[in-house]
Amino acid sequence: MKHVHLDNVPWMEWSSPSGKFHGAGKQISEALGATMNAPLAQGGHPFDLEYGKLLPGKAGCPFHSHSAQWECYYLIRGSGIMRHGDQRRVVHAGDVLMHPPGSTHQLINTGDSELHYYLVADNPMTEFCYYPDSNKWGHKPGGAVFLRQEVDYNLGEDDTPETAVPPPPRPLPPETPAHFVNISDLRWEHRRSPKGTFESHRANISLALGGIADAGVQGGGHPFDLQLRRIAPGAAICPYHSHSTQWEMFVFTAGQGFVRTPDGGMEVSPGDIVLHPPGQPHQTLAATDSELECLIIADNPAEDMFYYPDSNKRGVRSLGKYFRITETNYFDGED
Repeated sequence: MKHVHLDNVPWMEWSSPSGKFHGAGKQISEALGATMNAPLAQGGHPFDLEYGKLLPGKAGCPFHSHSAQWECYYLIRGSGIMRHGDQRRVVHAGDVLMHPPGSTHQLINTGDSELHYYLVADNPMTEFCYYPDSNKWGHKPGGAVFLRQEVDYNLGEDDTPETAVPPPPRPLPPETPAHFVNISDLRWEHRRSPKGTFESHRANISLALGGIADAGVQGGGHPFDLQLRRIAPGAAICPYHSHSTQWEMFVFTAGQGFVRTPDGGMEVSPGDIVLHPPGQPHQTLAATDSELECLIIADNPAEDMFYYPDSNKRGVRSLGKYFRITETNYFDGED
């Protein structure tokens, strides 16, 4: 388990030369050991989490879209507008804003106080960004920003009259709609085991934003899922378990509780953030006299297996079934 407290993560501040774009952020994933702006294969995590703030009248960055990256804003405090496509939407605390690839967006603080938010983004290996207000482009990796100039495919390859004719202009990237929901509009689901050892209320943000449960992007899901949990006093969310491929991050927002791992346990309270990589058993429990609330962020692997050390059983996500392994011979049933 990797752990950090929000109060101990330093602010990183940025500004454009004129100060029109100005913001600050706590890079939570980097504090939890991720390499910044790097995919999983290069030391990053499958998703990044930032806690950001904007001063009144400021935007953190220009109006832009991504060719591959998904971005989700969860507003914690303050109000503003979200530019998306050719629209402007008033937003305030409790709003969750999902921008798939191709969705142009910009968050601007139009209120009288600071605007605070969580920003979750996946980590594609490579992509382009487009900035409609200035008609420029950016590229990842490398961070190059440039103006696009149409050229012939064979320019510089075979300089002949036949290949010197410029191609017709290409259309700009198509606009993808954004998705919005407010926390107050979510439907809460009550889950309780037969004896009450495991009990919580769950509100699935990603489903409300149009995602499909337990489905990767190719199956209509999102690259990461967000849900809110309220764990009953003295209960656990679920049994002690590990995932074969899924990453899970817990952002504790209210109450008192306890996180169990193979290294022992740790008390948690608002501001604590823990990350469980694949293969690490974990369990989250509420204190006996306090409901525990948290935001859970998880990636969305195409397949995942679960292991429950306390009961020595396993599960397969795609099958929706649980079982215990019986040892056998490699050629059993084959020859």
